[in-house]
This record gives sequence, C-alpha cells and structure tokens, in this order.
Amino acid sequence: MSSMAAQDQSLKIIHVLRAPLGGLFRHVLDLTREQVARGHQVGLITDSLTGGERADKVLRELAPSLSLGIRRLPMRRNPAPDDLRNLYVIASRTRKLNPDVVHGHGSKGGLYARLPGLLSTNKNVVRAYTPHGGSFNYRPGSMLHNIYMKAEGLLERATDLYLFESAFIQKCFETYVGETTALKRVVLNGISDAEFEPATPADDAADFVYVGELRSAKGIDTLIDAIAIVRDKSGCRQSAVLGWQRS
Repeated sequence: MSSMAAQDQSLKIIHVLRAPLGGLFRHVLDLTREQVARGHQVGLITDSLTGGERADKVLRELAPSLSLGIRRLPMRRNPAPDDLRNLYVIASRTRKLNPDVVHGHGSKGGLYARLPGLLSTNKNVVRAYTPHGGSFNYRPGSMLHNIYMKAEGLLERATDLYLFESAFIQKCFETYVGETTALKRVVLNGISDAEFEPATPADDAADFVYVGELRSAKGIDTLIDAIAIVRDKSGCRQSAVLGWQRS
C-alpha cells in the first residue's frame, strides 16, 4: 500500500478510560499500539489519580507515538462532582481534535466518551464502548445495579458500536439493558508472543497467583473456597499468592 493510500485510510481515534492499570489498561495499550502500527492517529484520555509510577512510565514511553496526545484528568470510580468538569474538558478536546472514533472503556470511560454524543449534532463521530465488566459487575437487583443499568440504557442512544470483551458481558447487556440497534461484536482480549515463552517456576512457587483489585466482583472468595474444597475432598494441599492493585 502506498503512503498516500495509507493516509487516506487513516483514522483519528481517541480512547477514554479511567484507571491506567489492570486488564483494561493492558487491552487499551495493545489496541493503541496496533492502531498506531497500522497508520492511525491515536490519543488517550485517562485518570491522573491511579496507576502510580508504572503507568507514568508506560504512558511516557507511549506518548511519542500518539499524534493526538495524552490528557490525564482526576477521575473517580463512583459518580463525583469532578465528572461535570471532566465531561466539559473531554467534550471540548473531542471537538478540537475532530476524531473519527471515540472509544470508551469501562463504565466511567464509557460515560465520558458517549454522554457528549447525546447533545452533539456531529453524527460523523463513531462512539464505541467496551464495558470490561464495569457497571455489569454489580449484583443484579441491587440499587446500584438498577441505577447503572438505567444509565446504560440512556447511553445506548449515543452508542454506535459495542465491542464486548466476553460473551458473558454481552449476555448481561442483553438481559439488563435490552436490545440495541448499534453494531455488536465480541472481541476477546489477546496476548502477545512473549507470553508464550516458557517460564521455570521456583522451588517454592505457589499453585495459583492472583493479581488484581481486592473486590468481590473479582471472585477471590470463590478461588479461596475452591482451594479449600480441593483440599478437603482430595487431601491435596494447594497454595495461592494474592497480589492487589490500588484503584
């Protein structure tokens, strides 16, 4: 493909996410790097309160390849007064950069990416959403779950494309939000070639390792209960190491 043809097909893409950590961040990084490699212009909008030194380092290394830049704002997991200011800043930045695609990741990223679309007259912007669990992690029937599902239903009107990271979350959407005229696809998270390299475990290595947030939605209690069941039924003692991330 000639350089002129590549430019003609180049898209301007903005990814919006809250916490630059965990599997969601890994997904956005993989997606961003591949889009840049394919000649697209990409930018990120993410939280300034989480991620720590590792996120700072990764974003510094990524920044030179992002022609649409990186903007970091203080973002809270739960609804907060900051959201109004962030929505204004993100909507203003989107108008300035005039992207072809705004892709929200997670509940808060999905809110910031899609809510301005309810008020915008610019229908040339494709607004995409990947839940990554997010609001669908709350217990069905609970007050928070009901509130967030109502919000998801409202934001559906400003969503052109749903990219679910699992068939399970797609099913949750269909059950608790309903049908949509937007395009829907299940796109599983990928892994890199480096992750197929063999690793030699240490002599005292644990049988299971968990790295993530210490939240009930992650099912850590199920892991611990399962280890106990295996021990009681088979007599085989299993071990686990739990590491956690702040969010």
